[in-house]
Amino acid sequence: MRRVLIYLVCFWIPYISIGQQVLVSNEINIKNNYAYDILPNVGDHTIFYHDKGYDHSFDVYDNLMRYKSTTSIEFEKKNILPVAILPKDSTFNFYYSYRMDGNTIIKVRRYDMWVKQLDTVTILKTPTLSGEGACRFTMSKDKSKIILFTPLGKNLNIILVDNNTFETIDNYTLLIDNFDFKSDFEKILLTNDGSVFISGRKASFWNIAPEESQTIIWARSGKSISIHKFTPDQFGIASFAIDYDEINKKLVIGGLTSQNNDDSVNGYFGFTIAPELMPADAEIITNLFSLEFLAEVYGKKIGKVKSLTFFKLQNIRIRHDGGCVLLLESVKEFARRSQMNTIGPFGDMIPSRGYIDYYHEDILAIATYPDGKEHWKKVLFKKQFSQDDDGVFSSYFLFITPSRIKLIFNDEIKNNNTVSEYVLDPLGSVERKSVLSTDYQGLKLRFRSAVQTGPSSVIVPSEKNGKLSLVKIDY
Repeated sequence: MRRVLIYLVCFWIPYISIGQQVLVSNEINIKNNYAYDILPNVGDHTIFYHDKGYDHSFDVYDNLMRYKSTTSIEFEKKNILPVAILPKDSTFNFYYSYRMDGNTIIKVRRYDMWVKQLDTVTILKTPTLSGEGACRFTMSKDKSKIILFTPLGKNLNIILVDNNTFETIDNYTLLIDNFDFKSDFEKILLTNDGSVFISGRKASFWNIAPEESQTIIWARSGKSISIHKFTPDQFGIASFAIDYDEINKKLVIGGLTSQNNDDSVNGYFGFTIAPELMPADAEIITNLFSLEFLAEVYGKKIGKVKSLTFFKLQNIRIRHDGGCVLLLESVKEFARRSQMNTIGPFGDMIPSRGYIDYYHEDILAIATYPDGKEHWKKVLFKKQFSQDDDGVFSSYFLFITPSRIKLIFNDEIKNNNTVSEYVLDPLGSVERKSVLSTDYQGLKLRFRSAVQTGPSSVIVPSEKNGKLSLVKIDY
């Protein structure tokens, strides 16, 4: 392995206000990046990973966001595919795959906080199969286990790996009647004890039919697999989400219902169930939005609004009592075209390219008890508008503390801006606070890409003109 250290002049600026500290790293050039990742709390370092296709490098920063070094690493082949980069307490694990001589090979390397290689292990070497897709991953909440899953035509291969020893715990392929993992698959999650839950819904060529039942596949191992279907009692499923409550050992299920196959939403559900008690076929009891609540959301007279439109289920959070909190956000995209035409190379008139307006507006927080009954619901008002940026600076970051949920967001999408947060307690009390101002600091914060680094700290990338800075906010 070739190690290259590139020393740069560190651009480190601390911004300090009452009760908080904001640290900003030097600018990082990401114009040639395919992707990047932020690895916090690797020892007392933050590591920034550059994926540039054939080049893979890591920038190291200390706990004050001061640049320390850059290391480029080499692999067995130039065209490896990164699968997962998982930070641990003082090390991080880099899972990757490549194909060679008709075989698919999956490996993992362990690096320390200075990106020095400590170990390498081959997880799998097997002949490449027809219809084999790219390997993906998900990790357990305690970071002890990881599953590497690969589509094999309509089936799914799952490799369960101990993330500490790199030993393969299980390796099996799921073949489910009337279920296509290429088109019907939606989400997979892994519990701390190694159980796998997969949710999906039968999809047509064009879309997912809302009246279709939601399928949950529960795999305890390759030899212990059960299939469960959930259907709303009245309406179709507009969205569906699952999580696992590690404290109460129950599956958390939440979602939205729709009366029509459009962007309207008329109700929701959120409840928990012990996996061993899941029936083969179950009916979901839904809660309908009242006319009074719909009037509050839109600020109109009661009865004028019959349903929510353009609201998406963004997050589902587990409560300590086993209930959950659903977070819905108003998300709209509108395409527009310039009235001006462009003259083509042969003198013909060509319509100009389209433009897109992005609106990320109000948030709805809905809390339920474990049995699915409503506890409280709140409307959190915000307005964010941007153009032709994929909405990357909009929406919010979900910050979790032991007793509170915080939603941090840009008040407006512009260079000089203020950052605010909504703070919700378990009883539904809401407080809106101002977090910081970016006036004259040259920051444009991407909260959707933020990483929580502790109970009172978060790292947010700030991106402008193909360059990125890491902004660490300590409350």
